[in-house]
Amino acid sequence: MKIKVKPGGSAIICLPKEILNMSTSRLMLLNVIAFQLLWWLCVLSPAHGWEVLVLFVTLLYTWAHLRWVESSQQLWPLLLTAVVGCLLDQYLFRMDWVKFPHQQDMLAYIPLWMMALWLGFATTLNLSMHWLQHRLLLATLLGAIFGPIAYLGAEKMGAVVLTQLHTSLVLVAVEWAIALPLLLYIRRRFNQQMGSRR
Repeated sequence: MKIKVKPGGSAIICLPKEILNMSTSRLMLLNVIAFQLLWWLCVLSPAHGWEVLVLFVTLLYTWAHLRWVESSQQLWPLLLTAVVGCLLDQYLFRMDWVKFPHQQDMLAYIPLWMMALWLGFATTLNLSMHWLQHRLLLATLLGAIFGPIAYLGAEKMGAVVLTQLHTSLVLVAVEWAIALPLLLYIRRRFNQQMGSRR
């Protein structure tokens, strides 16, 4: 993937030739479907002991994404956004607003499946959610709405516990209202820097 910068600082993503043979809308749809499948796999994994397998699958998917959709140059910003997401969830976990019922009590960090989920989510920021990179206020609103919905879904499937339902949901909404625009901004800035070097 190549990055070009238009006058005014906005970045254009130029996909590899083999990917250009596929329409952008189809590629975005596949990205959305892949992440949704990954979300289900991650959320179901703790009840079945699949966490290590899920992490391996996510790493393999991320490698394929960087190999054929983005590029190895996007590895570090992708990892950075995943780590930032993990740290935000780690804060909620440490403050006891969110618990993971299948997690051993002695462990002081979020489970592997949640780390895998953030890594998978990072693959959407430059593709299916690229259109939000210049709409950060909208991203804030969408994060505040859909973040809690995702957590409620995960709770119903037994993957997480919102220790104080309403308070926890508010804090998750705040987390995602911060996380989504922040992660999109990080990827946008990196795209601009890559483009300015060419």
